[in-house]
Amino acid sequence: MSMIIAGVMSGTSADGINVALVRFASERTGRARGPSPGQGPRSEFTLLGHAEYQFPAPVRRTILEMMNAELARVADLARLNFLLGELYAEAVAKTARKHRVKLDLIGCHGQTLYHQGTPGRFLGRKLSVTWQTGEGAVIAARLGVPVVSDFPPRRDSGGGKGAPLVPFLDYLFYGGHAAQNRIAQNIGGIANLTAIPAGAPLRQVIAFDTGPATW
Repeated sequence: MSMIIAGVMSGTSADGINVALVRFASERTGRARGPSPGQGPRSEFTLLGHAEYQFPAPVRRTILEMMNAELARVADLARLNFLLGELYAEAVAKTARKHRVKLDLIGCHGQTLYHQGTPGRFLGRKLSVTWQTGEGAVIAARLGVPVVSDFPPRRDSGGGKGAPLVPFLDYLFYGGHAAQNRIAQNIGGIANLTAIPAGAPLRQVIAFDTGPATW
């Protein structure tokens, strides 16, 4: 059994939309990646294709404006949420057509507009919060494929920090070595790292943000 999944990402730099098409297989039919037997989960997957689509200049400008918490308007935030859903759906559809694949699932990170990783007081509670926009329901309606989204809120609500999905891929690629400790540094608008101890199971992997970054 296998599934073809589209992963959708637009980073804090707001330069555009990245789409990756990946086939995940439950049998050993694809390219095997993962830790050694007994060290944790093993996954087999094949990258079928990927593409990047720049945001039109007015869209990028609006995204950056909406990151200004003091000036952003609720109506514009709602409109941007639905507009990004449309743009994500178009990007996925175009990439799937190009590579002639039929999707089973879409995973969409969303566009980060606000992130407060350190807990702060709000109305008597101490909270760490994050907010991503880009309506998953719009993507699902346009493409007729189930959509999984809101990964960062799930991470933060459980006390996590750093990129919500990158550590899993880092572990699948680089984990399981019996003698070497490894660190993978991801450089984006906000950089993050994954520290993988030698021979460690997934639960011992540590990941966190390291601050603003640039190429």
